[in-house]
Amino acid sequence: THAPYESGPDDSYLCHRTAQAWDIAKHIRAAIAKRRLVVALGDFNMIPLSLPHRIITSLSPIRDTWRVLHPESSLGASDQAEEQARGLPVPTADFNLTVNGAASDTVYNTWRWPKAQQDRLRTHPCPVDPQTEDPRGKRIDYVFASTGDLSSGSGWVVKSAAVEMTARHPDLNCSLSDHFGVRATLQRHTPRSGAESDPTPFDRQLRYNDEHTSSLTLSDYDEMLAMTHRYTAREKRQRYWRGVHFYAAVAVWLACLIAVWFSPRNFVAFLLMLVASVGLAAGVIDGLLALLFFSREIRGLKEFEWEVQNARAAALLKGGS
Repeated sequence: THAPYESGPDDSYLCHRTAQAWDIAKHIRAAIAKRRLVVALGDFNMIPLSLPHRIITSLSPIRDTWRVLHPESSLGASDQAEEQARGLPVPTADFNLTVNGAASDTVYNTWRWPKAQQDRLRTHPCPVDPQTEDPRGKRIDYVFASTGDLSSGSGWVVKSAAVEMTARHPDLNCSLSDHFGVRATLQRHTPRSGAESDPTPFDRQLRYNDEHTSSLTLSDYDEMLAMTHRYTAREKRQRYWRGVHFYAAVAVWLACLIAVWFSPRNFVAFLLMLVASVGLAAGVIDGLLALLFFSREIRGLKEFEWEVQNARAAALLKGGS
């Protein structure tokens, strides 16, 4: 999903990530409906149990493989509100790697170090003590996996998960990427006889589809709708003012063309044509954005709003039945 370049409710791309998570959940449901093993993985730019995370895991029968094995792992960096609410101490670098699954912003990753510290890597490997506090490390890289088709009596379970590719380049002493890799191992499992009364952890994993229920509340749907309304209003303002800029640029261009006829000196005529050309070019760009990009964006937001309204209505009926 889209990278966050701002934080808090004013995040310009929060609505993008939410809508993208919604679309991902739809694609996952469509693939699972064909009785396929579905795996969705990558940098999702979201913390565990955030709204986009809950959308994916609630609206589609798919599991966050790391939380299957580590249900008490962190909900973000230690300075984020979601994690601070748990009242836990700042994790160590080793704990973040092995338990919290932090593959991003960890102190182990040299791409997140200050410039002066990075420069030292040219002459010294600068090893990191595993017990060093790691306040910024967080998990935003995921491997989601379904159980697959269970009609044959067996399905896919999560055997193991780990953060990988933490070693540095042998010559440059730097991390191989600004994100570490994440590995999840799936295993085909058939429940043993008597699993109903004494299920193993793998047996319980296969019950996920039967026990899976949406954790999205009406307030979550209301939050998505309010977010969409705010973003739609912003896009409409952008479209309006960029359109105004286009027409103003055309007016200035025409005025400059007329003024050239009355210009007393050549350099004044040159300046008028330069202003007219640059202004018109900028105005045309904004005009195209207003006509094509923002109109398309607003149509997409209206479609997303319509789908959320329908899902909210269905959840309301289900809750009242």
